[in-house]
This record gives sequence, C-alpha cells and structure tokens, in this order.
Amino acid sequence: MEGVSLALQRSDLPIVVEMDSLEAVTLISCEDVDRSIYASIVKEIKYLLSLPQSYIIHIARTQNKASDALTSFARLQGRTMTWLGAGPDEVMEIVSLDGNDFLIE
Repeated sequence: MEGVSLALQRSDLPIVVEMDSLEAVTLISCEDVDRSIYASIVKEIKYLLSLPQSYIIHIARTQNKASDALTSFARLQGRTMTWLGAGPDEVMEIVSLDGNDFLIE
C-alpha cells in the first residue's frame, strides 16, 4: 500500500501492480462487498488504484524475479526499505533481466 501511495505522489504515469498472490488480486479486483478480515486494507488499496490509470494483475513468481528478490531481501533483513532512483545492485540487475522478458504497449 505504501508503494502505491509513493508511486502516486512521484509520477503521473500509469501504475501497474504485479502480484503473485491470485487470492489477493481477486480480492482487490472484485466488485462485490468484501467481508473478509482484509476488507479495510483491500478497500484502501482499491481506492489508491482508482485514482490514476492503474492496474493490478496476477503474475507468477517465476515471471517476476525482481519482486521475489525484494521479498527475500525484506524477509532476510527483517525490515522494509524504499529506494528512490536505484536499489541494491543485485536487485537492479534482476530488474534489468526481468524487463527484457516482456514488452509494454
């Protein structure tokens, strides 16, 4: 949620949120009333994603090595971080390789 909020503050470009959790994508994309224990956070995310031209899509973990590397980094460090401009070298290398796998039209 903080990442989406930061992206909204720093850019007017469309935002694409890729998640490897199909259940989370379904909760956020669903138009029905959410009665799950995650309802409040889902509602906040839906609001943030409704502001600019934004999308949330499901992507397999194997297709997004950069996200998986960042998740592992956070889990091993026991904290989260925000990098503006560039991140850790190993993650930037993975991002550049991930970016070669698809074309945004």
